Amino acid sequence: MIIMFMRHADAKNDKLTKFGRRQAKLALKEKENIKFSKVYSSNTKRTIKTARYFQLKYKLPAEVLDGLNDRELLSDGEPKNEKEQEWFNNYMNPLYSSTNPEGCKEFLTRNFIEFKRIIDEHIDKNENVIIVAHSGTLYALMAYVNGIRKNRNINWFRAGHCSKIYFEVLERI
Repeated sequence: MIIMFMRHADAKNDKLTKFGRRQAKLALKEKENIKFSKVYSSNTKRTIKTARYFQLKYKLPAEVLDGLNDRELLSDGEPKNEKEQEWFNNYMNPLYSSTNPEGCKEFLTRNFIEFKRIIDEHIDKNENVIIVAHSGTLYALMAYVNGIRKNRNINWFRAGHCSKIYFEVLERI
């Protein structure tokens, strides 16, 4: 099973920009020698619109998954109190739990639930899928596929708009 992960195209206010539409179209120009069976998307407009390009090109069914949402962040990016500072200090700690804003553990858990469901639905049929979501979701997918070592942080990184990354999943995880 191949999972093609695609970060959403450039967007402003949850709408694809002119540049974002060009990015999505350019991503489709690359010849794919892989047959896909379904496209999944987080529930933001920018990911749904990016996924729509793949859905139309490959004539695929599509499904929007709330569990692939972007990660909640601090309202203005800077910690304003002790609780927010603790969250900020543990942003990348997969063992840190928090509900408001969402802790790394909760973010990973909801993504892992979706990845398991996607893989379980397609692996026995040897079907390949496309997931269109956010750079944080890519981090979660890498953590799911590669595992998380206890008490270790995982390095986050930001993938550019319309970055495509392939994962080969050989067995249930």
